[in-house]
This record gives sequence, C-alpha cells and structure tokens, in this order.
Amino acid sequence: KELGKSSAMTEAEERHILDVWSLDLQDRWRLYRLWVSRYRIDLRTKAQVSEQTYQSAVDRLTDVKRKENLHVLKNAMVIGMTTTGAAKFRNALQELCPRVVIVEEAAEVLEAHTITTLSEACQHLILIGDHQQLKPSATVYDLAKNFHLEMSMFERLVNMKVPFVRLNYQHRMRPDIACLLSPHIYSELENHPSVFEYDNIKGLSANLFFVEHKQREEEIKDGKSHQNIHEAEFVVALCRYLLHQDYKPEQITILTTYTGQLFCLRKLMPSSEFAGVKVHVVDKYQGEENDIVLLSLVRSNLQGKVGFLSIPNRVCVALSRAKKGLYCICNSEILSSVQLWSNIFHTLREKDQVGKALTLCCQNHPDRQAKASCAEDFKQAPEGGCTQPCQFRLDCGHVCPRVCHPSDPEHKTVKCRKNCEKILCKEGHKCTRLCYEDCPECRVKVEKVVPQCRHLQMVPCFQNPQTFICQEPCQKLLECGHPCDSVCGEPCTRKCIVKVILKLKCGHSQNGSCHYNAGKDQPECKTKCKHQLKCGHYCSGTCGKCYQGRFHSPCTYRCERLLVCSHKCMEPCTRNCPPCQRPCENCCKHSNCMKTCGEPCAPCVEPCEWQCPHQSCSKLCHEPCDRPPCNEPCEKTLECGHPCIGLCGDKCPSKCRICNEGEVTEIFFGTEDDPEARFIQLEDCIHFIESTAMDHYMRLDDNREGEVAVKLKECPKCKTPIRKNLRYGSHINRSLAEIEMVKKKIQEQQPDINEIRLTLQNEWQANFSICVEYVEKEYMGIKGKLNKTYLTTNDLRILENEIYFLTKVAKLLKAEQENMSFFDDKFRQRVTQFMSWLSGVSQKFTDQQVFNLQRELQRLTLLADLNVRCQTADKMGKLDKMQTEVQEIRHVLEISDQFTEQDQRIVEDAMKSLNEKFPLTGLGIDEDERKMIVSAMKMPLGHWHKCPNGHVYVITECGGAMQRRACPDCKATIGGENHRLDSGNQVATEMDGAQHSAWSEGNNLQNFGDLGF
Repeated sequence: KELGKSSAMTEAEERHILDVWSLDLQDRWRLYRLWVSRYRIDLRTKAQVSEQTYQSAVDRLTDVKRKENLHVLKNAMVIGMTTTGAAKFRNALQELCPRVVIVEEAAEVLEAHTITTLSEACQHLILIGDHQQLKPSATVYDLAKNFHLEMSMFERLVNMKVPFVRLNYQHRMRPDIACLLSPHIYSELENHPSVFEYDNIKGLSANLFFVEHKQREEEIKDGKSHQNIHEAEFVVALCRYLLHQDYKPEQITILTTYTGQLFCLRKLMPSSEFAGVKVHVVDKYQGEENDIVLLSLVRSNLQGKVGFLSIPNRVCVALSRAKKGLYCICNSEILSSVQLWSNIFHTLREKDQVGKALTLCCQNHPDRQAKASCAEDFKQAPEGGCTQPCQFRLDCGHVCPRVCHPSDPEHKTVKCRKNCEKILCKEGHKCTRLCYEDCPECRVKVEKVVPQCRHLQMVPCFQNPQTFICQEPCQKLLECGHPCDSVCGEPCTRKCIVKVILKLKCGHSQNGSCHYNAGKDQPECKTKCKHQLKCGHYCSGTCGKCYQGRFHSPCTYRCERLLVCSHKCMEPCTRNCPPCQRPCENCCKHSNCMKTCGEPCAPCVEPCEWQCPHQSCSKLCHEPCDRPPCNEPCEKTLECGHPCIGLCGDKCPSKCRICNEGEVTEIFFGTEDDPEARFIQLEDCIHFIESTAMDHYMRLDDNREGEVAVKLKECPKCKTPIRKNLRYGSHINRSLAEIEMVKKKIQEQQPDINEIRLTLQNEWQANFSICVEYVEKEYMGIKGKLNKTYLTTNDLRILENEIYFLTKVAKLLKAEQENMSFFDDKFRQRVTQFMSWLSGVSQKFTDQQVFNLQRELQRLTLLADLNVRCQTADKMGKLDKMQTEVQEIRHVLEISDQFTEQDQRIVEDAMKSLNEKFPLTGLGIDEDERKMIVSAMKMPLGHWHKCPNGHVYVITECGGAMQRRACPDCKATIGGENHRLDSGNQVATEMDGAQHSAWSEGNNLQNFGDLGF
C-alpha cells in the first residue's frame, strides 16, 4: 500500500531532520519517496545525456555509411533499388543525381514513392506497368479511399491522356487463356507465335477449365477472411494428380483470393508430398508466372456476395498468371452477378470450358476417362492413370505391382517387393532377399575342412576355407602354462586372463589376470587403505586410489560436530567448521529471523509480552526480563473442564492432571507425582516438565565458575534446544546474546578478501617468468580465477596453495632441463603425477592433501638434488665410485610408499655423508647458495681461488695474491706473493666460471667474454 502512495516529504522538512531513526513510520515512507524522486530525476538526467551522446554517434555513423554508399554508387553504370531502398537512401540519391530513372511495375507503386526517387537532375522518367492490374496498397484504408492514394502516378498520367506506348503482344499465355482477358479486360491483345507451340496438359481433356460448384464458404478471423474446404480439397487433389503426370512441383502454382483459404491449403499439403509447389494469394503474385495455375476463388454464399472479386484489376491478375494450363474452381452462379465475370463465363461456355466436372484422361489408355467434381473423384486415378493394372514386365521378370501410372514409364524407380529366389551358387541355394535388392554372396553354412588345421567347420558357402578363421578352441599352452583362450584360427593371446593371486609392488596380494605377472603394468590395488588421516578418521580409499599412501583420497565422513547454534555441521570432514548455512530458527512472539543460521540476527526491539495479573516485564523483547517468574497457579480452566496444571503467565499445558494422569505423573525428575505439582510445557518439543525441577535445571550454570559452553539450554528429555518460552526468556536471551557475540567475532576474524587477493596477485606476478615457461597452462588458469568478481576465503586459500606448489614444480622442471639431461624421464613422470594430484584438488585443500603434497614435493626436491649431483659427478669421472651410495639413496627416494620424515632424515644424512666422502666442488653448498654468495660479494671474475685441497677462498682488491695465510679448513698455505699464487693454489672456476685469475699472465681478456675485437 505504501509503495502505491505518492505523497513525499518536502526539502524544507528534510532539512529539519536530525535523526532518521526518530521518525515515525509514515514520515519514513515520505522521506523514502523524496529520495526515490531525486534518484529518478538523476537517472532521467543521465539517460538524456546518454541518449544525446548515442544519437550523436548514430548520426556520425549514418553519415559515414552514406558517404561510403555514395562512393560505391558513383562508380556504377546502373543502380537497382526497391522503393523502400530508394526511400532509405534518399539523401544519397539526391547527391547522386541520376539523369534517367526507370520504374518497373509502376502501376503498383504509390505516387509518393515514385516522386521521392526523383531529383532536379532527372531528365528522363520511364514508367513501365499495367494500370489494369493491381493498384498500390496503402496502410490506412480510409486515407487511401478518401484521398485516392491508391492511384499510382502511372495510372494518373494515363487517365490524363499523357502520351504512352502499349505493348500489344503477349508472350505468356496460350491463346485459350488469353481469350479470357481480351476483349473483356484488354481491348487489344495479340498473341506472339511462341504461345501457339505449347504442349497440351497431360492427363486432362482441356488446357483451360472452370469447375462449378455450390458448396458454401466459411468465415474465419471474425469475418475478415474466408475459406472453402470443398475448393481446397479439390485443388489439392488436382495438384497431386498433375504431379502423377510427371510434372515437376516447380511447374505448378496454386492461387487463391483469400488468406484464410491460403492457410487451409497449406494444412492439406504436407511438405513431404508437395515440396516445391508454390501456394500464394493473388495479390502477392503479380509479376510472376508458371506453367500450370490452379485457382480457388472461394466465394460461395447465400447472400451472393463476391467481395473484391468484382474488382477488374484483381481478376486480371488472377487469370493472367498461367502459361500452359489454367484450372479454376468457383461458384459461377454468384460470380455471374458481376458483368465482367458474366462475360468471361459466356466465353467459356461457348468453348465448353466450364462445367460441373473436370474430365481426367488416362495417358496409357486414352479410351478410359473419368469425371472429377470433388476430391473423392480423383480416387478413380489413384496414380494419375486409371484403375487398370499396369502389367509392365520388369527387368526381374515379375509384373509391375502398381495400377496404371503415367509417371516413370520405363519403370526405373519401381521396386519389386516379391521374393527374389535366384540361384546363388552351384549348391542350388536361393537368394532370400526381396527382388529389388542386390543379391548377396551365398551365406548358407556348409561343412568344409580348414586346410591349415584339418578341422571340420561350418563355413559360409561363398567363402574359401583357406581364408576362414577356425573356431575350434586353441589347444596350445601359453608361456605361463595356462591354455590359450583364443580360437584355433587366431594368433594365441598375449595376455592370459586366467585369474591368479597377484603379488603387487605395494606388497598386497589380490586376484587378477595372469598376464599382469609378466608385464610391467599392474592393476590398481583394491586393498582398503585404512590409514589414519590428519583429521583422525580412517581413509575410506583403496591402496591404489591413494597411490600407496602418497596421496590419500579426501575424507568422506560428515563433520557432525555441534555448532554454536545447536545444529550439526553438515560439511565434509573439516578442521574449522564454517558458519551454519541452515535457515535461522530464532524466533519470538513477534517475528522470525529470515537469515541463515551463521549470520548475526537482528534483535527484536518490540516490547516484551511476558505479563500476568501479578507482574509484567518492561524490557524489550531481546533483553533479559526485569521481572521474576510468577509461581502462582494458573487459574484458567482447560477444555475438558478441569483446572490448568500450569503457572500464571505461562502457556497452559495441553494435558490434564485428571484426564491424562499417566502422562502427567510419569516420573522423570521425581517430583511429578506431587498432587500440587505445576508443569511447564516446552513449545519447541511439547514435552511436560515439572516446574521446580525445570527452574533448577535452567539455573544450573548461572553460578558455575570457569568455562561454560556457549549454547542454548536443551529439553532434558529430548535435547531439543529451548528457543521459545516466556518463563525462561531471560536465560534464552542471555544465551542468544552470547551466541551473537560468537557470530560477530567470527565475522570480524574473516580476513580482508581484497587484501589477500592483491597479495596473491603480486606473488603470482613475482613467479610469472619461471612458471609461465614450465607450467604455463596451469599457472595462467590461476590468473583468471584471481580476477573473478566474487571470491571466498576458501577460494583464496586454494589459489595460494596452487601458486606455492606450481612455483616449486616449475623450479624442479627448470633444474631437470638444465642439470638432469643425463637421466631418463622417470623424474618427469613423477612430476607429471604430482601435477595430476594437484589438479585433482578442486573444492578445498584439506590438511591431509597439503601434507601429502608437501611430502611428495620434498621427495622430488631431494631426488632432483641427487640427479644433479650424479650428473656433475659423471662429468668429473667420479660417478662409478659413488654408485653404491647413490643406489642406496635412490632406493629410499623411489619407494612406492609415502615419503616419511624418517625417510627424509635418512636421505639427508646419506647425502651429507656422500658429499663428505666424494666432494665434487669443495663448495659444500647448493647452487642457489653459491649464486647468493657470488652476488653478495660482487667480485669481478677471477677473484675466487681454492687451496691444494679444494677449499675456496676469495682475494679482494685487484685479485692478485700479495700474502700467504693458512687455510681455515685444512691449514694448507693459501695466497702467494707479487701477484703470483703458491703452487697447488688455483682459480676456483666452479664459483664464478672464471678460467684465469684476475691478476695473471693468462688473463688476456678471456675472463670477460667476446667483446667483439
């Protein structure tokens, strides 16, 4: 109701408002309407500006297109346009200034349309048309009649005796049809010699015929149009008959004078049978022609109305479209009331071209004729001929099964459906197909001996036994000792499918096909995983699906922990339960909360309704009540007539102490059977509780020290949370307030989504160069996800983990490309498997999944370190000496089980021992640490040296040795004098790649690369 009102606050009243919330409801609505009015004005102003901008752009675009069209048109000798196109491009025509304008069908064009095509430069206007055919059609009927708008310029000039030229020769209609127009419509009309050469219409006795009838028409569309079912059915049957005479559908046109009849005809003409036959109303067919025209004039009524069939122009068009044959069905009695039609029918009767029935002539049997006055009569020529059997002998020797048909006289398309029964082979087997189908090879099975194995087999008659695959079971034994399960004529199977007990790589055993024992590939282990996950539940996957414990399936258990709202968490197993998404159940006497349970509720600010004759509460509904519970007995009487067993101010219990004694006195707390006991019925679950016991139960936690769970009190019988009860409203409101504090605290702890998004975008950009080279597809996918409009914290955590893991993988792949060419693709396969695990995490990263990925990533990192070390050792010729230690380390790294922290310590200790036993560089550091040290020292090439035992040191300043010292690691002499190193000391090429010392005779620019000298 308020939304429908229009009264709004004035701006003067608005200026005096200091606090919106102090306004009463009516003034708030008036203020709201003022704001809405301003907003509408602002939107309207912006819309007008946008509309003006848009219109300006449209005008500029139109001008550009006009100039483009004008440029094209100026290079043309002849320009063709419709009258609509001429009006659309009028400005271009005015600039083009054509000197000669030719208007075709000028008698059907409105005079205004003709004038708009002219310009001052026009020197010659040529109008071609026939004003005795259809006139122009105007949209508004009254204007057309009152102001003669339906008269074209062509007709107006002819009526004004402006000199014109008439074409007297017609090249379309055969003379019989032309006689209908001349002299009745055209005073002079001569036939060109070509129209005398037309063939007669096949299957009919006359090339021109009008069929008379007296079947009544029907009015449709509220009398605005008409249809005649009799005529429609006759015309459709005649069209079908002509198609049987071997005429193409494109040679036949059906015309009618009313749109209603047009729709009726189309309903009777399925496209599967009449595709290609044109069906039009007369007004839309001017300027067109066809070999055969079937005309339905529709009008036939008791009132003798002929409608616009009295207009000579329409009659002229209707009768002048046919070239070779014209067949019309109509009520000649009604039409004869029009003088023009009377003259036409007089001409037709003189030549016997009008009658109640059309004569059908069989082309194959000229002596057989039939009369057709309705659609049913065409059944006398079901296939266009007559009812006699065809009796043509087909190529197969059988007689044509059809009745007389003039189409397909050579029977090329006839399909004989009798049994073939030709002899297919020397054995005398007959063909079982139909006669028109190609005979197949003889497939009757006969006994033959297969020469390769001498087995007797049932072989198709046509087949050579040498090419037949013997179907006897193979008797050979496979390498495993089991019999071959193939047939004799096929090669023995390579994969034995006999079920055996398989010993899998993971150590489990299970039933499987025998061939798995001999091959590298093994089936997926289906043994239950039963590993205890990080969440405490046991994994529900299998050994195979969990990749032997390396990547466990997500936990499928429901969380079902009780949330602060007393609902169970229905999310899959999770460490931190998300806010409850169920509808909030908090309600009071006034309203219900319509939010989800996890959102903070708006407190009810209505006055508290807890009152009785003895006392009342003055607080708001959501506040703890300022009155104690009333312990006076309720004085009301129940419907049964007995006194209420409740307390004053509370809702009366629905049970009676007398009528329901067994239920009321059922012992729970022990005080229920007291004759003076009073009861409270909980509204949430309808249970009865004795009042003193319930009061004590509700006060249990009031004075308890220490931590107390934040939750609603529950029914002591069924554990349903108590949300609605006036007596315990203070307890309920206090608990709800604590719950709301928890909800708000959770919301406050939610991180800033945009801040995290920006951090992740910066991190993504920082790792772009390396990741786009090695994991481009996956890494670019993260960019699109980060740019989404709406993201949750869970989405961002997933993206954060993806960026972290993909960056690590990219670094591993880079290390493989640069330093692991010595090894096969096993490392790449492990990385690919890791990527498949990573892409499989779609909803969220559980603690277990993150742990599994981190452990596998640690395995790959150590494996990459080992591979790099082995390749370096191979270049230095030390790999053979290290093989035993390397194999021990590799065995731990390549086990199929999960890579544990204990495995990691074993590998790290072994790698450290290997490094001490077989030092490769003397550096004792990895590649990243080496780069960091060289970058931090910022020394030119050639300043890094090593002692006789390979320990690295650096000489600063010029890089030349000027003093001696003892090596801190092995006490050997390092350095030298006069820029010369002592014997045994040499440049540390492995540190910075220098080949010579910075100060040496060999340092002739070789440390500085190719400078182009």
